[in-house]
Amino acid sequence: MSCAVQDARWLTPDQKIRLVAVASLITGAAWLLAEDLGAAITTGELSRMWALVDHALA
Repeated sequence: MSCAVQDARWLTPDQKIRLVAVASLITGAAWLLAEDLGAAITTGELSRMWALVDHALA
């Protein structure tokens, strides 16, 4: 991912950081769901991850 982002010269540095952050959060959310779906939902961890995605995209 980092190589592809570095080669995307049309993106600003801020956009590159946001792109990597969103990709990392989505990967983390998938891992969290795969490991323990019930705990991810009941503890609010998944909600916090999606809030971070929303913030990164804003």
